Amino acid sequence: MIRMRTLLLSTAATLGTVALLGAVAARREAAAGEKAAAAACAVRGPTPLGRPVTAAERAAVPNAFRGNVVVSVAWGDRLTIIDLATDRQRNVASGIDEPHELAVSPDGRWAVAADFGDYLGDYTFSGTELGVYELPSGRLVRRIGLGRYRGPHDVVFTAPTRVAVTTQTSRHVVEADVVTGRVLGATETRAKGSHTLAVTADARLAFTANQAEGTVSRLDLANRRFLSKHVVGRGETEGIAATPDGREVWMGFGGMDAVLVADGRTGAVLATLAGFDRPERMAMSADGRFAAITDFGCETVLVADVRTRRVLGPIAGLEGAGVAKILPDNRTAVILLLDERVVAMADLVTRRVVARHPLRGPRPDAAAWGPVR
Repeated sequence: MIRMRTLLLSTAATLGTVALLGAVAARREAAAGEKAAAAACAVRGPTPLGRPVTAAERAAVPNAFRGNVVVSVAWGDRLTIIDLATDRQRNVASGIDEPHELAVSPDGRWAVAADFGDYLGDYTFSGTELGVYELPSGRLVRRIGLGRYRGPHDVVFTAPTRVAVTTQTSRHVVEADVVTGRVLGATETRAKGSHTLAVTADARLAFTANQAEGTVSRLDLANRRFLSKHVVGRGETEGIAATPDGREVWMGFGGMDAVLVADGRTGAVLATLAGFDRPERMAMSADGRFAAITDFGCETVLVADVRTRRVLGPIAGLEGAGVAKILPDNRTAVILLLDERVVAMADLVTRRVVARHPLRGPRPDAAAWGPVR
């Protein structure tokens, strides 16, 4: 009995030692990962605002203080509408299952949210519809059923009443009329995980970041024709933006700690912007001057000069990384901080936050700005 007890105690001690060593190894691995991420970051946020925002700074970006910001909240099945002039917030029921990505029309009359749906595995999702909302009321005016096109995600207005949306499960970019509710047509991406979308200024060309493949698909939207697909980088990609003429496509690759600038026609890499960790979202101004790059690993949003392909620096005054969209004035950005539940308005020239709007309730999903009609 004593020998058996000794054996059991010895075995328990050995198992305890193994567990301890395993825990130590796990901590070391996590620390090494954090150290590697820190080493990858050219700038690690958050970046404090410093001095207070002046009246002159506010005057330089008037759109930061007028218009509406619409925020989707999938967990709450609702939209939040912020009147920037008064900071008044209203919640309205979405009327669709899970409003995820969204866009607001150029005239500020319509908001469109995509029901991405539940994750089904292998980069596929179950959603089947779009919700169309009248602004500023937020009233649901119609639901657009997409039929066989499933997993709608990124939404872009290509005309005052027309949207293009990636359908990740069915591997298309679908176009719909928000007034009639008709699906106008679809273009194949021929790629797995077509997650995010960039469209040229004339709305004739579209590019999708194909998350699972590290590829970009080039599409002729005018004729709804697949043109080409190119491998751009290693590993997954989510963030994508294109110059107004479609000559350059910018894509973020977390596995490479870099943003790659690719030729819009051939997919050949023209430049590599290093110093990132998880550059998962990207936006470009309509004039092609600025790119706003969201890096969740480095906890910051950085502004880059598109012409010189140079990172100018981080936006100060953000508590973390947020998803940025650039307003039509080519200078102001609306930035949604997801975990922090804050909508921030920022000046891309000064790279400073000029206004903040804390949100109440569950974690939000997306935000978009529209002018007051």
